Amino acid sequence: MTLDGTGLRVLTEAECYERLATATIGRIALSWRALPLILPVRFELLGRTVVVLAGADTTLAHATDRTVVAFEAEGPAGAVEPVWSVAARGLATHHGPSVGAALVQVRIAVHDATGREIVSR
Repeated sequence: MTLDGTGLRVLTEAECYERLATATIGRIALSWRALPLILPVRFELLGRTVVVLAGADTTLAHATDRTVVAFEAEGPAGAVEPVWSVAARGLATHHGPSVGAALVQVRIAVHDATGREIVSR
C-alpha cells in the first residue's frame, strides 16, 4: 500500500477504473472563453472512455469537441462523505447523434487517471 504525503492511499490505475465504473455522477473541468469551468455531469464508463450526454446547444457541448479536459468522480455512490476520488485527463470528442440533434455524446478518451482513498484507522 502506497500512501501520499497526507496519509491517503494512492490508487493504482486499475483501481481508478474500478472506482469510476461504480459511479454515475462526476465533474468535467474545461476551458470556456479562456476561463476554467467545472460542470457536474452524469456519466458512464466504457472501458477507458468516459461518456457524457450533453444538450447540443450547451456550454458543455460547445467547449468539448476535440479539447483536452479533466474529469473527476468520487464515491462510493450515496455516501455522506466520499471515501475515494479519481481524477482523469483526456481528449473529449463528439460522437453519436447527427447535426441538428438535441443531444451530443461527449466521449473522453482517458489518457491518465490518478486516485486517492481515505485509509480507515
